[in-house]
Amino acid sequence: MTLFGDDELPLAKSDVGGKVSPDGAHLPVLEPTGDIACLLRQGTEIQSEATLQGIHNVFDDGGYKELLMLSLFNLRKLHREGDDAEDAEGRRYEMKTVARVSSSGRRKTSLSITTEHTLTQTNIDRYRATFLWIVAVFDQSVPEVIYEIPSAKLEPYFAAWEAKLASQGQPVGGAPNHMNNPKIPLKWIQAHGVQVWPSTGHTYNSGAS
Repeated sequence: MTLFGDDELPLAKSDVGGKVSPDGAHLPVLEPTGDIACLLRQGTEIQSEATLQGIHNVFDDGGYKELLMLSLFNLRKLHREGDDAEDAEGRRYEMKTVARVSSSGRRKTSLSITTEHTLTQTNIDRYRATFLWIVAVFDQSVPEVIYEIPSAKLEPYFAAWEAKLASQGQPVGGAPNHMNNPKIPLKWIQAHGVQVWPSTGHTYNSGAS
């Protein structure tokens, strides 16, 4: 029994290249001859795992990388606006990813963590309140190194951003004061955080600020 009744409907005969455009070109131009079965199986498996974590489009907007980080550290994705994840104890995390390879294929030697396209005081307050930041450097699809850093270790940046927002004076037109995506150098994370993957056993540099 099929959706349309007891009998299978015959498939239409392929007419790839059979139609002709007004300018004489055969249409369609593209013919799907490549074998993507393996890619589809792998993609379906990854999406199935992602769906369990609440990531419904794993290949959009960093979903694959987010899935790896959530799975690696047994975190739960938060679906409301704000913090990225929380653990079983309810502690909140900010997760950031950094690409080692640019969109043009160039390997970058100087890396930074981006924040918000329009960073406001509300964002800074939320950053301060998180338990940890998790910063992962990805070499294309593979995590190269992952660090954790307490929010308190990022206070010099928070304070500097806060001062710059305050220097803008009273907001005009109802929109809050904001900055355009201020960045944190990866070197700061390396110096003041701890590498958690691959594991090294290092501890926090408690004397750093």
